Amino acid sequence: MEAKAQQSQPQAEKQVGGMKYVVSFGLMLVLTGLAFAAVIMNIVPQQWIIPIILGLATVQVFMQLFSFMHLDFKKEATIVTFMFSGIFFGLVCAVGVAFLS
Repeated sequence: MEAKAQQSQPQAEKQVGGMKYVVSFGLMLVLTGLAFAAVIMNIVPQQWIIPIILGLATVQVFMQLFSFMHLDFKKEATIVTFMFSGIFFGLVCAVGVAFLS
């Protein structure tokens, strides 16, 4: 009886893990739909379209990194730290260049 309980536990974990991918994919489709709707329906003022699309794309990139690419804070703390610091410095440089021009 214990063997059956132990065998069914990994099966339940696989189902929960699979559902995580489906939910993440669904959220990414919703974000893509929001970006598309913002452009097509003229919901957002013209000067805000590109920043909103870039923001939604950034959210999608991080969702893909952490759900589909299995990036984990606990296991790859150094990689995640360098990645976030690189993104931060790149953002600071981009904002600085935008204000200079």
